[in-house]
Amino acid sequence: MKIVPAILTNDLKELNEMLRKIRDAKKFERVQIDFIDGEYAANRTIRPSECDLIPYLPIKFDAQLMVTENNVWEWAKYAEKVGFERIIPQVESISEPEKFDCLAMDMHSPVEVLKPYLKNLKYVLVMSVEPGFGGQEFVNEAIEDIKKLSELRRVRGYKYEIGADGGIEKEHLKILEEAGADEAAVGARRVLEW
Repeated sequence: MKIVPAILTNDLKELNEMLRKIRDAKKFERVQIDFIDGEYAANRTIRPSECDLIPYLPIKFDAQLMVTENNVWEWAKYAEKVGFERIIPQVESISEPEKFDCLAMDMHSPVEVLKPYLKNLKYVLVMSVEPGFGGQEFVNEAIEDIKKLSELRRVRGYKYEIGADGGIEKEHLKILEEAGADEAAVGARRVLEW
């Protein structure tokens, strides 16, 4: 299973400091940056338009957009423009999920909300904490969602990869992998200490 360092910050200096550490560690292919608009969740971060990813290439970048529909298209456009490879909005916050090839699912949503879109997705991110804040404890119900998504992928021959995000510690990795997850997004500070 791949480990993806995840960064949630409202400070550009901190973002660049974390990206430098991740790049210099030479252990990670991909980084997830979490973006929150203060409306979808009660927190606010930097915006995709503020990011300069070029110094950190060839790392690949994910933009997880925890934003309302009012902001999702603009933020997604900027994320694409600055070089994010996977743009991952919350399925609950958009009226046209079919326009994205990556989607995140809130821990309170049933897998059924994703079913109409799965055949066209390349990535599904299952939240294992409440969106918006770091430092939360992993919620075990996410394991069942990952198992269901893994089974749907196997039975129907879908191609999407499955990621888990939130509260993940070392002891969760084996359980997540056995459930069918391909990736685990882990807080960058935590994962750099592993």
